[in-house]
Amino acid sequence: ATNTTNISTNATDIATNASDIATNTTNITTNATDIANHVAADADLSTTNEINTRFEVNGTNLEIEDSNGTLQVPLADINTDDQVASEVSSDSPIDVDGDGNTEATVEDVIQDIAPITSKAARIFYPPSIAIDASSNGTGRTVDLYAQYVAQYGTPAVSSAGAPAAVPTYGATELYYYVTYADPTVFDNMSIDANGVLTYDIIGQPADYNALINVVFVVK
Repeated sequence: ATNTTNISTNATDIATNASDIATNTTNITTNATDIANHVAADADLSTTNEINTRFEVNGTNLEIEDSNGTLQVPLADINTDDQVASEVSSDSPIDVDGDGNTEATVEDVIQDIAPITSKAARIFYPPSIAIDASSNGTGRTVDLYAQYVAQYGTPAVSSAGAPAAVPTYGATELYYYVTYADPTVFDNMSIDANGVLTYDIIGQPADYNALINVVFVVK
């Protein structure tokens, strides 16, 4: 009787196993097809050639490299948007040069600022200094640049919140000029590239003061 029950149970298990085997056979067939299709699409059996080892611009090409080789795309073939200044809009268009018209693009701003910065904004007067003209003498010097840096670096008074020193240029970043000097007092004037003025005193000012105008220009 026990064997008869076991035989019945085994028969059921065998039927279940047969069904599972049939299902597995179908799955194996499907997997085999999927694997074949993947291999065909991948065109190889390598397990590493999809691992990229380099991606960079090399000369005129954009390159990507893996263990199976290097692929190149000429940069000339890549569609890039190389905008020029006239194509870049200003975030907040303003009237840069005060002519009543707002400048809407970067090119508009450049065109309006350039004439200003190329001339007037590059010219400034250095601080006033005293030159002793109480007696005649030749080959005297005064370092205009050093005087400028000294006064700008240690102003006597500044407004609330202002930096302690006024920004200055380097000595070789400037051109130096004397636009006028009293010809009855000064003679043989010259300025070197570092802003040192050499001069002769040939007479004393009639009213204890003589005029000399010095101008600095940013190179």
